[in-house]
Amino acid sequence: MTFQIPFQFHPPPGVALGQWITILVVGFVLIAFAFVKFVVPMITVHLVERREEITEASAQVESTLQETGQLRADYQKRLERIEDETEARMAEAVREANQLRDTILAEGRELAEGILRRSRDEAARERAKALVRLRIQYAEDVVAAAAYAASRSMDASSQERLVREFSVSVRSAS
Repeated sequence: MTFQIPFQFHPPPGVALGQWITILVVGFVLIAFAFVKFVVPMITVHLVERREEITEASAQVESTLQETGQLRADYQKRLERIEDETEARMAEAVREANQLRDTILAEGRELAEGILRRSRDEAARERAKALVRLRIQYAEDVVAAAAYAASRSMDASSQERLVREFSVSVRSAS
């Protein structure tokens, strides 16, 4: 079995080879013309539409990339601003805490000084009361001792005179 080509370009009987080549060339030109005239415009429309879609998609991608870059830059600026604000707030909180600590310490000192002053005043009053009690007790003891001594060594008129003199001297000393 031998291989045979299905299309043969041999001229039909009665047609010369030059005529046959001319017919083939004219036929090819007519087919090419019809192809260019009718098929290419249909394909060109789709190709132009596809090119425009690709151009639009590329423009959208570029636009999206630019927007993404701008958003990234905006977020970066926001993060830096937030970081700065956070540092400022923390510094302010530390400053307020230090002020509050100083205020509390000052109030504590004032309160302690007030308590100490009141304690000293109260101690002074108690000391004064104790001195008054001691003087009264001393005077009572002196009177008792004088009375005892007078009752042992003096008569009633001498005792009365001594008590009067002592009373006058105590009144004048007070």
